Amino acid sequence: MTDLFDWISVYKAENAIEANLIKGLLALSRIDVRFHGEALAGALGDIPHEQTYVSILVMQIKQRQAEKILLEYQSKQSIHDWFCSHCGEKNGAGFEFCWSCQMDKDEKA
Repeated sequence: MTDLFDWISVYKAENAIEANLIKGLLALSRIDVRFHGEALAGALGDIPHEQTYVSILVMQIKQRQAEKILLEYQSKQSIHDWFCSHCGEKNGAGFEFCWSCQMDKDEKA
């Protein structure tokens, strides 16, 4: 039987920036996070890229809550670039507002 307060891996971030972004998302829901492998980024080039990923650990008791948040995060990451209906500028998938004219992504011109 596992202890509900054991730390378990719920996600592998590609780098420390993504890991800290996810830590912030989980912290908003009062989920404590630990990292494993964060220091391996310095070995990039000596070891395969996949081995430099940062494991995100949460307590097992918070696993389902964390996985729900991570599923939403991942679904937003798979969205494609979009074009502003106001000025026609191409925007990255992560932008909610046009970087050029500040029009909301969902507003129609």
